[in-house]
Amino acid sequence: MLVQIELTTQPIDLRCGVPPELAGAAGAWVEFQGLVRSEEDGRAIAALEYEAYVPMAEQVMRQIVEDLSRRHACLYVRVTHRLGVIPCGEAAIHVAAAARHRAGALAMVSEFMDRLKQDVPIWKRGDRTPPQPTGRFAAASPAAIHSFAADAEEVLALVRKQCRPLGSERLPLDSALGRVLREPVYAPEDQPPFDRSSVDGYAVRLDDPGPKFDLVDEIRAGDWKPRQLQAGESVRVATGGALPCDGLQVVMKENASLEGTTVCLAARDSDRCVRFQGVDARRGEMLVETGTVLQAGTLALLASVGHTQPLVARLPRVLHVATGNEIVPPEQAPAQGRIRDCNSALVRAFLRRWDIEPQQRRLPEDESAVRNSLGPAVEGVDLLLVSGGASVGNHDFTRRLLERLGYTIHVSKVNSRPGKPLIVAERGGALAFGLPGNPLAHYVCLNLFVRAALHGFSGRPAESLFQRGVLAAALEGDANSRETFWPARCRRQGGVATLTPLRWNSSGDITSLATANALIRVAPGSASLPSGACVEFLLTDASA
Repeated sequence: MLVQIELTTQPIDLRCGVPPELAGAAGAWVEFQGLVRSEEDGRAIAALEYEAYVPMAEQVMRQIVEDLSRRHACLYVRVTHRLGVIPCGEAAIHVAAAARHRAGALAMVSEFMDRLKQDVPIWKRGDRTPPQPTGRFAAASPAAIHSFAADAEEVLALVRKQCRPLGSERLPLDSALGRVLREPVYAPEDQPPFDRSSVDGYAVRLDDPGPKFDLVDEIRAGDWKPRQLQAGESVRVATGGALPCDGLQVVMKENASLEGTTVCLAARDSDRCVRFQGVDARRGEMLVETGTVLQAGTLALLASVGHTQPLVARLPRVLHVATGNEIVPPEQAPAQGRIRDCNSALVRAFLRRWDIEPQQRRLPEDESAVRNSLGPAVEGVDLLLVSGGASVGNHDFTRRLLERLGYTIHVSKVNSRPGKPLIVAERGGALAFGLPGNPLAHYVCLNLFVRAALHGFSGRPAESLFQRGVLAAALEGDANSRETFWPARCRRQGGVATLTPLRWNSSGDITSLATANALIRVAPGSASLPSGACVEFLLTDASA
């Protein structure tokens, strides 16, 4: 099969036809044009602007075509996607397929477009304006977004909008647990592929009343012994064994006895005890849909149909940098005025829940040294986490560092606690967070905002971040003007989530994290909440 992939900034030539070398071989030629409409998300536009990470986009599109060709035989596939500003009415994409029969070409073009939107790193911007945050950010220019503190919900909305699903990769089943499936999986054959006995017993003809039969064969699971049973004949069959012909009933061995080679049936009811061919799924039926998070049961299903290399969303490449002249490695005894670095361990453990092994560096509080070290390292990174330096002190340089690395700052503080000095920045689809140095603030920002970014990168179905629960003890609030995310211990009792607030003195107090597995959401200005009060909370440990 000939495959041509092209990303171009020029108008698409729509005059192409079947290549001359395929003349006489192709029986079908199918084309699709994707045109820019004059309306996007309910508003009038004059044009759309498309951006792409070209090398990866070309690679992923070619991989999609090759994957689909295993099910839809084609002779030729041509994909042309236009980049840059495209006026209304002009083509943004053109897909053409030649095949011997129309079914293959039609399916190739249709399924390719579905996969294109899910997997290929091409992004569109309506009316040539970059994606804008919601709420108070909607009217703000990018340069002004960080001039005021954003609410947590506004930051979450911004992160979700910026984080698009990453590309795909094929993994063996043993490595695919927890990944998001990026292709539908269909039954390659009927499930089960033949009539099977659901019990240990004796197979007899359904129209033969018996009650005595000659035992003429034995079938164990894995045997294939087709034969037509005659009246008065029976076959001993094990659970899962393939039945030798149609029109049979299996009588459980508990309802029969064997006298030499004669089977005597003591009881016989209407249950045929047969798992019929295709009763679970028919050939071509979808078994697992795109976007499914692969759990143990899903992997077992894929194994049962021989789908051993599923196409899944790749994990983000993460670089974490811990800065500060005051931090030393955990195994080192700190001198007076210094502290052990606990944020690196916190970040590493948090990311491990997503099966992500980050690159980690510990660097001094020196802007030029950090910039020189990070310049090459951030290339190809999807997520950059910088611990420390996010505040407004003389030595807090994370914002300047990110700007000089080419990132656009969207947020420089959040109107919540712990974790007010939070930076959110973006560069060509990659995201960066400047995390406040205090460990409890780190814990909150990781579980709120970085979690939202990882969720967006993974392509997982939309989730409700917060749940409802009941306080198991009073929460002694202080009517703070900012929204608070209070560390807590969550337990399930009779199907109800009960939350015990944990004591913390400041955003640098890490003692509560010894037992914390949740964050209680406390509205601004809330004073003490009594035991039994209904609250919103976020689980930070999925095992709770």
